[in-house]
Formats: sequence, C-alpha cells, structure tokens
Amino acid sequence: MNDIKLLGRLTNAPELKKSTAGHTYAWFTVAVPRKSDKNEADFIRCVAFGKLASAMEQYCTKGRQILVQGRLQVSQSTDQQTQQTRYHHTVVAHAANFLHDPRYAQASAEAPF
Repeated sequence: MNDIKLLGRLTNAPELKKSTAGHTYAWFTVAVPRKSDKNEADFIRCVAFGKLASAMEQYCTKGRQILVQGRLQVSQSTDQQTQQTRYHHTVVAHAANFLHDPRYAQASAEAPF
C-alpha cells in the first residue's frame, strides 16, 4: 500500500497553475520536523490537483500547519552528458486538513481584551 501522511508547515504559499490541457494543480513544500530532533526538518515536495489545489491556493499561506494525505511518487531522469540517473520523490496529495494558521494566532494575541 502506498499511503503517506505528512504533518508540518508550508514553506511558501502554494501557487496555482494550469496544465496545457487546462487542469489546475499546485506545487508546495511541507517542512516536517524530525522526531529525533525538533530543530531539524525534512522538506517534502508535494503536488495537489483540481479542487484541492484551488482550496490550498485560497486558504494556505507560508507557515500554515497542514496535514497532507497522499501517495509517494518516484520518477527518474537521466542526465544525457554524464549518464547519471536522478530520482525525484513527490507526494501526490489527495486530501489535506488546514490546521493552525499563524495569521490568526498573531491577530488574537494582539487583540485587547
């Protein structure tokens, strides 16, 4: 079974794009802290399609905590000059939960009560 879940923060706001066929998609990177050392993180490249991509572009900004569910996709390419094979790992998201938004936490912390 190829199933992956990532809990981390967005390194940048997702940018909505359209393929030549007219399909929408968004690339984004999730910084996932390592369990052994909270000061280190893995930066994992992800892509979302369709309605999920549109929702991410609309509601997600840099620093937003997100839970991404999807599958790991591995592709390879070969450098024509050196004949070296490179492997590219991407999480293809099929669902996401938008969690803590630092913009609202900052606004509530500054509000006088």
